[in-house]
Amino acid sequence: MRILFVDDEPQNVSSVSRIVQDALDADVVIVTQLDEAVDALHEGSWQLLVTDVFIPLGKKARKLLGPRSRLAEGQDHLGGLLLLDEVDRMATPPKVLVHTACTEHAMVEVLREHGHTRVPKPAPVDVLLRAVLEALDLPTPG
Repeated sequence: MRILFVDDEPQNVSSVSRIVQDALDADVVIVTQLDEAVDALHEGSWQLLVTDVFIPLGKKARKLLGPRSRLAEGQDHLGGLLLLDEVDRMATPPKVLVHTACTEHAMVEVLREHGHTRVPKPAPVDVLLRAVLEALDLPTPG
């Protein structure tokens, strides 16, 4: 089992990633920006992607977005949305769990429309762990 965590503040997911790695004997990878996440997604299959919405684009953003992309000032933190677009284009996408502090109604609706589960950030370790297990259709404690 392979699980990819994407968060520009890895301390937000490090405890859960270690628990999941040990408990499920999973291959767990943590990356911090869009370009690393896209590269990782295309290196084999993943069962679960846990991502923040607000992640940096990274140094290869123009290459990822194409030559006609127009990145306006202040949009360099929206990598999570672009990552979700990339997942939508995959032939066999992983399940997606969005771990974000964003509470904007429009954003929550977009995530829901695309079938992505949202876990508010910061989430206690037990809450995020339960969400990961549920996303993988595994039994949850208690």
